[in-house]
Amino acid sequence: MIDGGVQLNWDNFKRVFLEKYFPDDVRSQKEVELLELKQGNDTVAEYAPKFDALVHYCTHYHGEGGERAKCIKFVNGLRPEVKTAVDYQEIYHYSMLVNKSRIYDHDNRARAAFYKGAGGPMRAANFSAPGRSKPYFATAKFQGNHVRSRFVVASVGGSVSTPISRCKKCGQHGHEHYNYPDKEITCFNYN
Repeated sequence: MIDGGVQLNWDNFKRVFLEKYFPDDVRSQKEVELLELKQGNDTVAEYAPKFDALVHYCTHYHGEGGERAKCIKFVNGLRPEVKTAVDYQEIYHYSMLVNKSRIYDHDNRARAAFYKGAGGPMRAANFSAPGRSKPYFATAKFQGNHVRSRFVVASVGGSVSTPISRCKKCGQHGHEHYNYPDKEITCFNYN
């Protein structure tokens, strides 16, 4: 380079080096990979290193001006539920964006795993109640034209505890309509 009259500095060296060892067609291929990169079933912790490896080859995402574009591209590759949670925050500092996305994704997956293991939010809430070791199940008892809901709780030994009936006035569990403060009775099923 010096013999050719080119000033030897980092930018010139980098340009000549990349022309020789990293041709434009390979760089273009890496840019296409980045444009098509999506989180898919990966966690954010798995998606971010893939993104970092590919964004390294795309020079327009480098420097101060590229930080915002890099954040926008990262968010657009996230799964919809993670994207929705972080996109409205308009975070344009890449490391903070990755960290917040990773935390949300981890918590979201943990919540989904908890509800899946417990059988849903209602069963999960009742499963964790003191004295209950298994989730409840619903039954219905027909009385004339009305249906009276009962919830039965199973214990560890397999015995069944006393059923809890639903108030005909307010629809809540734990009391009967005749214990309701307002004595005017309204059928819960037919108002």
